[in-house]
Amino acid sequence: MAWPSSCSLELRRRAVRMVAEVLGDHPAEPAALKAVAQKPGAGTAEALSKWVRQDQTGSGRRPTAKPRLAPDHRDLCRSRTGSEIDGVRR
Repeated sequence: MAWPSSCSLELRRRAVRMVAEVLGDHPAEPAALKAVAQKPGAGTAEALSKWVRQDQTGSGRRPTAKPRLAPDHRDLCRSRTGSEIDGVRR
């Protein structure tokens, strides 16, 4: 279970909006996160990054789950010996 945030939900939403607003002024997202994090009360760049990812996931702009492996690939990934992989038991 995650620890409760010391920042209010409104502060987190405002910080996420600020990152979206300044994103065009910076070459990459990490630079925008650092710029917003320097403002008083905005939180750390790490916290901002987490909040932005959560917002993107919640709004459907970022996938929520990792893609699943195909069944034949899963079988190869399981711990087996080399002789079992090619189908011949020695």
